[in-house]
Amino acid sequence: MGRWWKSGQMLRTNLAAGGVVALLFLSACGDDAKDQASGQNAESSAVETAAVKIDPAEAPLIQKSIEEYLALMEGPAEQRVLHHDAIKVTPEENAFAVSVDGVRVGAKEAEHMEIGTITYRLTPQGSDGYIVSDLAHAPRFPNRDSAGKETGSLSLKTTSFTGEWSSSLQSLLSLNWQAADIVATDSGERGGDMRASSLTVTVASDDKGGGLFDQTGTVELAGLVAKDETGGSLGLDKLSGRFGLGKVKLKEYVEKTRELQTLTAALADQATAAPDTAPDAASGGNPTLTPEQAARMGELIKGMGAIMASIDYDVEIGGASFKEADGSEPFRLGNGRFQLGMSGLDGEKASLNFGLGHDGLVIRDPDIAATPLFEKLLPGKGELALTLSDVPTKELWSLIGDQFPALVAGDQNQAEAAMNVMFIAMGQLLQQAPMKLKMGPSGLSAEVLQVGAAGTFDVLPEAVFGLVGALDVDVFGLDGAMQMATEAAQTSADAAQIVGGLAMIQSLAKREADSDGKPVDRLKIEVDATGDTKVNGVSLSGM
Repeated sequence: MGRWWKSGQMLRTNLAAGGVVALLFLSACGDDAKDQASGQNAESSAVETAAVKIDPAEAPLIQKSIEEYLALMEGPAEQRVLHHDAIKVTPEENAFAVSVDGVRVGAKEAEHMEIGTITYRLTPQGSDGYIVSDLAHAPRFPNRDSAGKETGSLSLKTTSFTGEWSSSLQSLLSLNWQAADIVATDSGERGGDMRASSLTVTVASDDKGGGLFDQTGTVELAGLVAKDETGGSLGLDKLSGRFGLGKVKLKEYVEKTRELQTLTAALADQATAAPDTAPDAASGGNPTLTPEQAARMGELIKGMGAIMASIDYDVEIGGASFKEADGSEPFRLGNGRFQLGMSGLDGEKASLNFGLGHDGLVIRDPDIAATPLFEKLLPGKGELALTLSDVPTKELWSLIGDQFPALVAGDQNQAEAAMNVMFIAMGQLLQQAPMKLKMGPSGLSAEVLQVGAAGTFDVLPEAVFGLVGALDVDVFGLDGAMQMATEAAQTSADAAQIVGGLAMIQSLAKREADSDGKPVDRLKIEVDATGDTKVNGVSLSGM
């Protein structure tokens, strides 16, 4: 896909910079955009709030709070990727004007991106938070090498930004950031060029009472086109992501997250403070936590299990395609989906859900087109749904937390012993209360062949394959696929191999009629603790 993609020079930096801009806005409690002298032409959409007479004496306190928060967000100095030079908070009549100067991604002495100055206004909302408005930033962020030479840039125009910050919770409760005309380019003569028509980032919170919140965040990039040096381009109509936290103890979650960040920063500072000190060989050469720090991290880990009820992530792409310079389209995907989530985290046991799916897959390749069979067997649609239930999360969190101090001990023998103890305890725990793995309705669908599967397994550490259970597989269109494969096998060795696989399925399957009267070949695949696998009662051990 060209030098721009292979080198990673601009792709990594520009995409990271886009995330950094969002991160800065989040850490600044959200904003709203307006027409900027810097070149922005964003329509003001500030949230209507009753005018509040501010206290100018609060300005230094706000400045200190923002400094402390950004210090945590940026991380230890030696490992810092995100940097800023200074923060200034100026009291106005009904709001505080905030300026974050010298924002950049990467160290000045290395390749870095200059974000410049970000400004916004904080308007007090009631007694517990702020509405942020009047966001301003440079319309273009140059990327420079260690000598200061420009190697590329990222441009974007904020069209709307609104956020709500809770002081008592120290958390963002809502956000709506919209940007347009996003362009990431490499300054090289044959460099890359990536553009998107719009970017939308949102956060929403629902107060459930008792300190519990449901939080949802979304990111959507639309109209993405990335060009390579050959004239080809990768396009996405939409790329979206969603995360959700269910019944999260928001205040406790923020406090523990910050404490964890502080401990991590302290560890990095310890390593930086004594760079010439030779670590104990038994520690593997890595800096270690003090016993007090290790014990505290263990307690934090133990407490994380009950801090929320659920967490889930979803990613979706729509209208993905690659076009060659001549206009041909060798690849297209109508829709692709990924889902990962956990529920029941606040109870004794939890469930883990995993899903993958796609539809509208088209591949136009000369090798595939040469044998029509391969086009007919291409899985244009697919779905995989897995659920791991009865996960003893409460016991696992406690087990890891209890053993954590020994796991990070400077003595390697002590750490290995703790690891062995933990694995043995995990095995015993799973034997006493086995988890269950369920495959929901899943399958692949091609023009001439469709396969569906569903089943349930017990997860048993003592089993040969770690699983005991059965999977029901339904195959539609087997006869037609076999006929096409047999004809194609006359000229294709690959097709001949497919014939062999289909023939085995035919020999083991049980032919029935589905609810619509269509023929279906069914296979019941069973696995026992000894590893013996049976298909419709026939053992595969001797085959």
